[in-house]
Amino acid sequence: MYFPLVGLYWFILSFSVIGGFCVPATQLKPDEGTPDLPAGLVRVRMETDGTLHDVMEHDIHKLNPSELDLCEDLSDLQSVNECGALHTLTSRAKASLPLTHAGPNLINFWPPLNQHGKTPRSRRGDSVWDAPPALAALVRRVYVSMVGTRRDQSVCAVGRSGTGKTTSCQAFTHTLLKQAGTAGDSISVERIQAVFTILRSFGCVSSQHSDASSRFAMVLSLDFNHAGLASAGHLQTMMLEKWRVCQKMEGESNFLVFSQMLAGLSTEMRTELQMHQFPEANCFGIVPPTKVEEKQRASVAFTKLLVAMETLGFSANEQRAIWHVLAGLYHLGAAGACKVGRRAFVSFDSAQVASSVLGCEGEELHTAVFKHHLRQLLQRATGGGRERHATTDCVDGMASGLYEELFTAVVSLINRYTRSRSQLTLASVMVVDTPGLRNPRHSAEERAAGWSELCHNYLQERLLEYYYTHTFTHTLERYAQDRVQVDFEAPETSPAEVVSSIDQPALQVRGAEGDPRGLLWVLDEEMVTPGSTENTVLERVCQYYSSTVRQCEQPLQCEVSHLMGSDPVRYDLTGWFSLVQNNPSALNAISLSTLRPVKALFGPRASVPPLCRGLGGVEGGSQRSLQRSGTVRKTFSGGMAAIRRHSHCISVKLQDALLNLIRRARPVFLQCVGAKTDSGGGGFNVPALRTQLHSTHILPALQLYRTGYPEHMTLSDFRCRFQALSPPVMKRYGSVFITPDERKAVEELLVELDLNKKSIVLGAGRVFMKRGVLKYLDQQRDKLVSVWLIHLQAACMGHLARQQHRKMKVQQMAVRCVQSNIRTLRGVAKWSWWKLLCRLRPLLDVNKDDQRLRAKEDEIMALRRRLEKSERERNELRQTTDILETKVGIVWEACKAQLEQSKRSATELKRQVRRVTSDLQDARVLTDSLQGRVHLRFEMEMERMKQIHLKELEDKEEELEDVHKSSQRRLRQLEMQLEQEYEEKQMVVHEKHDLEGLIATLCDQVGHRDFDVEKRLRRDLKRTHALLVDAQLLLSTIDNPGHSQAPGSKEHIERLHCQLEESEARRVEVESVQKTLSMELENAQLELENICKHKSLVDEQVAQLQHDKSDLLKRLEEDQEDLNELMKKHKALIAQSSSDISQIRELQAELEEVKKQRHTLQEELATSMARVQFLESSTVGRSIVSMQEARVCDLENKLEFQRGQVKRFEVLVLRLRDSVVRLGEELEQSAQTEVRERENSQYYQQRLHDMRHEVEDLSQREQDSSRRCMELEMQVTELSAIRQTLQADLETSIHRIVDLQAALEEVESSDESDDERYECVTVDMSVLLYLTCKRVMSVCVTVFDV
Repeated sequence: MYFPLVGLYWFILSFSVIGGFCVPATQLKPDEGTPDLPAGLVRVRMETDGTLHDVMEHDIHKLNPSELDLCEDLSDLQSVNECGALHTLTSRAKASLPLTHAGPNLINFWPPLNQHGKTPRSRRGDSVWDAPPALAALVRRVYVSMVGTRRDQSVCAVGRSGTGKTTSCQAFTHTLLKQAGTAGDSISVERIQAVFTILRSFGCVSSQHSDASSRFAMVLSLDFNHAGLASAGHLQTMMLEKWRVCQKMEGESNFLVFSQMLAGLSTEMRTELQMHQFPEANCFGIVPPTKVEEKQRASVAFTKLLVAMETLGFSANEQRAIWHVLAGLYHLGAAGACKVGRRAFVSFDSAQVASSVLGCEGEELHTAVFKHHLRQLLQRATGGGRERHATTDCVDGMASGLYEELFTAVVSLINRYTRSRSQLTLASVMVVDTPGLRNPRHSAEERAAGWSELCHNYLQERLLEYYYTHTFTHTLERYAQDRVQVDFEAPETSPAEVVSSIDQPALQVRGAEGDPRGLLWVLDEEMVTPGSTENTVLERVCQYYSSTVRQCEQPLQCEVSHLMGSDPVRYDLTGWFSLVQNNPSALNAISLSTLRPVKALFGPRASVPPLCRGLGGVEGGSQRSLQRSGTVRKTFSGGMAAIRRHSHCISVKLQDALLNLIRRARPVFLQCVGAKTDSGGGGFNVPALRTQLHSTHILPALQLYRTGYPEHMTLSDFRCRFQALSPPVMKRYGSVFITPDERKAVEELLVELDLNKKSIVLGAGRVFMKRGVLKYLDQQRDKLVSVWLIHLQAACMGHLARQQHRKMKVQQMAVRCVQSNIRTLRGVAKWSWWKLLCRLRPLLDVNKDDQRLRAKEDEIMALRRRLEKSERERNELRQTTDILETKVGIVWEACKAQLEQSKRSATELKRQVRRVTSDLQDARVLTDSLQGRVHLRFEMEMERMKQIHLKELEDKEEELEDVHKSSQRRLRQLEMQLEQEYEEKQMVVHEKHDLEGLIATLCDQVGHRDFDVEKRLRRDLKRTHALLVDAQLLLSTIDNPGHSQAPGSKEHIERLHCQLEESEARRVEVESVQKTLSMELENAQLELENICKHKSLVDEQVAQLQHDKSDLLKRLEEDQEDLNELMKKHKALIAQSSSDISQIRELQAELEEVKKQRHTLQEELATSMARVQFLESSTVGRSIVSMQEARVCDLENKLEFQRGQVKRFEVLVLRLRDSVVRLGEELEQSAQTEVRERENSQYYQQRLHDMRHEVEDLSQREQDSSRRCMELEMQVTELSAIRQTLQADLETSIHRIVDLQAALEEVESSDESDDERYECVTVDMSVLLYLTCKRVMSVCVTVFDV
């Protein structure tokens, strides 16, 4: 009998969609007397049909209570297991709750069965989406964390393609702006919606699983000011799938903006863009919508796009430029390219239309597209390289380049209208949206994935690797650093293997052939290798990473184990070389148009490198945006990316620039899972759900979140934040003039707070708390602080009310004063004297006019007197004119002389200026050449020496490590053998002592020559011989019949026979023991020979170590010599720089002289101008004055020219000074590099010294082992001598026994009295023989054991 246990379980049926993957069941336990099931099996009863099943224990999971079916957080479940998580997610999805918390992250169940909440209509006609409670809670938590910690936050959406990542990011952004509010007009909810509308049109395509599938990665940064309001936005994008504009895949459309433009353009724009008639064929796959519903949908989307552009402030010229580029792309696709024959367009008319729309001539467009084919023809004719681009590739390159530039320009326009004028920013929230993981198997397609799928899948793997590192690696490292014990082990599988198989670079720029490289680096290397194909790339990658990359049976196809092997993707490498090669047509896309709007749109990006053109949003105006742009540029210019900056393969890896933006931020992950409902029963695709949940290790993450301490703070922050909850601690440590012991203060605070000791742990420098503890403490703090805030608000409101009361009293007093004055004025207006005053005031003004008239008449008289005076002066001047005319000739001669002198000085100055200019140019050229040559030579020498030095050091370290490990291992073996031999030696010594004692005893008993005893024994021997003769007589009488037998003698004879048989058996046993001893001795000799061989091997290893030691010493000497040469070169550079500085000083002195000459010329010019003015004041002839003026202008021009020359000289001097400063900085850097090299050499010298000590220890141990071997050899020699002695003793004993038997046989008679004595002697001899044989056998056994 079986009785049910308390509680229900989930029973896993299979991995298919059968009954929801698992069904509830009850576990049963056996009654007393019922036999138990085998180990690992349990018996359950199904709740569906009541049947009994014997299943494995790991096939049942604990069932949570029904109250937790709609649990908002999976970490709150009583039993966190796979079945429980799936049941909760599906239950919430059926209850219209697609969002579920998973600890600190959020899971989005897509597509939702129905939308959450109501969607009322707004005035503009757009639906107002009500955010779900889970999303609102996440937004509130992120916003509070950002404002409280003043640290950047990031929200990353991960998952498959078509799982609602972009929708979730939009919902998060809208909810964040609604909750936080905005400051200024630069950013608002409407503007952000407009941004998403534009990005949807220009960066999305329609596919089988989504109407708008993203084909670009973006990071949208929202900056918040110190008031907690959103003040600016910054968008950064990465467009790697630019080929989608010209290569449409089956089941997908082109970018949505083309269909929207073709359906929604106005008549005027159609006429301007020449798009009234659409060609039948388009090689880019850009076709207008044909169905009525599609046309209406596209027209509405185009209207929304126009409204979004107006919302963001796009000008009419900018919109016009965008439509011109898009129309040019459409006409370029209609033009096509000839696949066979000469390189030209298929449709000449469409090509002419495209050129006119783009703003260039048809010949210019043809040249820009096909101008690089001549070089390829020459390469094919000379056999230098493969054919790189076909005719269609040229057109595709032009189209992809144009669209890439257009997309980046649109992003720049968006950033221009969403940036803030304020430079003060508190923190930022970054929303990361990337294309999801794409696998053709998800859409039931039989094709293999291509290059674009690899790019986006690689980015998803990088995000999952970042999630794994943040969730597990960093958390466990933090626990280990603060010595916090947590019973948890990180999952064994991680995305790092797949990431390495794609982007693993070589250890060096020119690494060895056997070094493993990722797919991107192998593709980049093989692309420039003559005769290489995609098959070579596939073979190398499968050889390097056989565990994650598997070669398929189909040609040029491989399978990569994405999502830690749970979702393998099959890739087809056909045509990848043509996709990743540099296409010259794409570089000509900017310099085509002559239209002003198009030029203004593309002009700022003309200087951007080709590799960075796919990255949008690198510009910035605020401090935060500049920091983010600097991070992106650092990614492009640092590491291996700087070396391969012209490679389009490595540009895929530069998606890391977007990941580097969020590394310093605190991340939150939105895991979007797709669960398409079945057409029949409405169930869920459970295997797909399990695969997507396993890809992020959701269950281990929840276990770590539950068992660990997810909330942590520093000791000082914890004390400052929660010391208000304890008045004694607040009184003791609340003063700012006290520097407390933070750990002691926190311990006292925890004692006062009376928290559970298991829920909070003190680390080395942090306080770690279980989930919910921080929320509880914040609630207690808010309750306490709210009372204080109420009192503070009351006091502030009272103060403001009193200020307002005083202000109102002043205003009331002013109003009363005004009213009083008005009443007084009304009373005075009726008085008669006031009326008289009003009438007399105009009459008084008439007298004032008379006074003004008199003043004017006085002025006229003064002017008349001045006129008369001027007439008199004029007459005097006429008289002096004649006098001056006579002096003109003298002045003319003087001016001629001065002009000739000035010309000579000017020519001299020109000559001197030319000379100084040539000297300066020579000095600049010489300085630049010397600087470039020295810098290049120094860099090349340093790089070469550094690489050689590092390579040699690595080789030496590896060799030394191998020798050290082998020596250690051999020494351990020798030590163990020596210990065993020593123990055996001790045993042999003990046995030797025992044998020596036994031999001494035997010698005393047998070998001692006592003559009396010998005589007695001889007499006894004769008696024994007589007894034996008697016994023979008795035996003969027994044989005769009729005679009686003596029973005593018969028994005696039988006893003697038994003794003889026993002695024979012992002899045989001793002989067998002797044989075994001889065999063991031979084995011992073989072991001794092996020990000698091992000793010789150790000698050879020691000799090799000594040889390596000498090589290392030689290499160190060579490195020292190289360092000395570098020092000499450094000193030579310093001497050269000093000489350059002296030349610059000489040039500065010459410049000072030129300035002095210029000053003198200015003085001469001033004197000449004074003379000219004097001549002008005098009435000289116009011709002379004009000639003087021309000459003066000539001199001024020459002076201006000299000023320009001097300024140019100053600029040259400044440049030389900057170059000298830069050269000094480079010299300082080289000195620092030299110091580092010295430190490295010292470090390796120390390592060499340590290794020398280790070699000496090894030699000492080798000597000890050789000494022990010698001792063992001596012991073996002694044992062999002992064995020979024992063999001789044994032979002697045997001879003696034989002689004794012969003596006994020769005795013929004896007395009856001697019979007993004969028996005693025989017994004594038998005993003696037995003891001797026994001792010999024991010695033989001992030797055998040894």
